[in-house]
Amino acid sequence: MNAILTLCHFCEAHGPRSLFCTFTTDNDEHITEPSKASVQCTGCASLGPETVLKSTDDDGTIYCSRESVPSADVTSFLRQAAIRSITCEVNWSKDGGIVYFSEAQGHVLSFTFQLCDTRARGLKRWFSILVLMKDKMLLLNITPMLSEHMKNIAAELQKLAVAVFDEEQKICSQRALRLRTGRNDFGQSRSLVQLTGNKEIFKLLHSHFSWILKAGARVFSENLYTSQDLLKKISPIIPILESNSSVIESKAKYIPMRVLESMLSNNVFRVMLFCTLTGVNIQMQTNFRDPEEILISFRSLLPEFDSSAKHKKPNTDPCIISEIEHGPTLMKKIEIAIKNEHFNEAVLRQHVLSLVLQWQGIAQAVKSTMKSSDNKTDSVKLKQTLGVAQYDETLLKYWMDAFCK
Repeated sequence: MNAILTLCHFCEAHGPRSLFCTFTTDNDEHITEPSKASVQCTGCASLGPETVLKSTDDDGTIYCSRESVPSADVTSFLRQAAIRSITCEVNWSKDGGIVYFSEAQGHVLSFTFQLCDTRARGLKRWFSILVLMKDKMLLLNITPMLSEHMKNIAAELQKLAVAVFDEEQKICSQRALRLRTGRNDFGQSRSLVQLTGNKEIFKLLHSHFSWILKAGARVFSENLYTSQDLLKKISPIIPILESNSSVIESKAKYIPMRVLESMLSNNVFRVMLFCTLTGVNIQMQTNFRDPEEILISFRSLLPEFDSSAKHKKPNTDPCIISEIEHGPTLMKKIEIAIKNEHFNEAVLRQHVLSLVLQWQGIAQAVKSTMKSSDNKTDSVKLKQTLGVAQYDETLLKYWMDAFCK
């Protein structure tokens, strides 16, 4: 995974700073080049400017840990990210990390926590773990996994720090001493080695950070589909466009959308489109065309439709609909596409199928959220984010029941 993991802390003398960085590289200079440390402070030091931790994966990937990254621009951005993560981008609920974006420099996932320290102001020190990445969508997709492991690393550090803190408090209670003497000279911040009592703490962090970089690349992978592959995945029997703009013939014949609209009156077309998308049973009688052929042409707009298979009947009872005032968003987009004179029939078909795929994804996301979360507000917020309006609820409910796992 092409990212940088950083441990940051708040220094009483120098403010928020980056302590320790882990990243992947194929450049040997990143292993031998010394770190550029701008300050000499016990609390801000980790490995030292001359020390680099290195591990190599089976596929040749090099995981490198240093006090700072070789790039001056990235170092500057990490300093800004450290300031934000410890001062303002703090998740008080402790349920996960916070993501914030910078298109110019990179996107950041931040997880902030505290470690006990008898010599710190308030007997606690602020720390944070940052993930810096250029790929926004990848970062958003693996945020739950990253947050979980960042939380586990923080809990492990807190456990070690509490043990050291308790031992030091047994020798001399700092809280009682400060109340009695009014002492407020805390001196330099102590190093993470002193706080945790573990001399190999940075080797442990290198192991954790390297594993996260490796796991992030394997947990989430992206597949590139061509238009033909994607359309076969949606509906294998529907004609598709080749690169030479010719259309492959399909065994199943559908009446084109514009032909359907001209064959039926505008009001009847809108009613049938609405009923098809929202799962209302349709009963049709006509003398000039086979009604089943018209119904199959409308049903071909639904996800995973197969004319040779028995179509799953909607759960709603038949009703009489004379006019549609406010149809679902998908219906409105289909009507706009039909009126677009720049779309021929083949292009129109592919565009409508892409809209269907989009709303199938929305239905699947909402259903998964409703299953995994007991809090109803989560699904409500997700619907607002995805642009689901009140008049989309009927379509959404039908699609979640009929086409989502």
